[in-house]
Amino acid sequence: MPARNIAYLSSVLILPALFVLFYAIRVLTDGNALSQTKWFTLAIIGTMIILERLYKYRYAVSQRSVLVRDISSTLVNLYVTGAVAGLIFLPVLAFFPEFFFGRNLFFAFSEQLGPFWLQVPVTMLLVSFFRYWMHRLQHKVPFLWELHSYHHGVTDLKASNLLVSHPIDYALRNVLVFTLLGLIGFNPFAILIGVSAIRVTAAFSHCGGDVKGGVFNYIFVTPEVHRWHHSAIVPSGHKYSVNYGVGFVVWDLIFGTFHLPQKDGQPEQPERIGHPGGLTDETNYLKLLLVPLGLQRLFPILKRT
Repeated sequence: MPARNIAYLSSVLILPALFVLFYAIRVLTDGNALSQTKWFTLAIIGTMIILERLYKYRYAVSQRSVLVRDISSTLVNLYVTGAVAGLIFLPVLAFFPEFFFGRNLFFAFSEQLGPFWLQVPVTMLLVSFFRYWMHRLQHKVPFLWELHSYHHGVTDLKASNLLVSHPIDYALRNVLVFTLLGLIGFNPFAILIGVSAIRVTAAFSHCGGDVKGGVFNYIFVTPEVHRWHHSAIVPSGHKYSVNYGVGFVVWDLIFGTFHLPQKDGQPEQPERIGHPGGLTDETNYLKLLLVPLGLQRLFPILKRT
């Protein structure tokens, strides 16, 4: 078999192989250090960096000028955002079951939500549904778009900018729904099995390597699918963006926001990634934090400090 054919075949098979590998690691090592979210996410980011070296993408744009910003945002969202958001979300959300039912869960026992085998797909559907609509709102509601738009300032999808988001924007899309699942009362292991698939595929959607999705483009949010969401030019017929799904594309297919044009039997890719309104990529992390909240006057003070 010619070397070119081998390279192409590997680019098609590598993504599903990594999906299975990391999903198995996440589920089978639950409770061990390797399965903890921070280390797990860093392992995926490291793997994507390797893929970006092995499979060069023809429209790749260097992200070296924003590397400090990327590292800062990654550390904040990985080590700070989840903990702070949990402290805020949990007391507020816990008020409702406590007020209406006199307990800290909506259901006293997870068995009330159905058998274990049913809770697994239900958690997957609930999480993907919530994140799809939250993501759409983050493009439609002006204030939420102010927070989210900096994530769309990136000029290329890379492992390094996977977690480049304003902390509030990140928490609304990635922390809130998991707090809700716990309060509803789902079996924790059912959440682990159901949600891990979403976590893995959502993370790999930001891989900057020229890896192919094939048939998985119509199941998961692959890099080929997600690049259209980050296209600098919104595809015709869509007002804000396309491919809002996080992890799975099922809701995009149902609600008519899926977009992956074909040419000669292969998925086309946008030539340019960036903010659809022309906003330049912000290199300073403090500005990324303060400007959406109207607190840019604090920037000179913090800079001096």
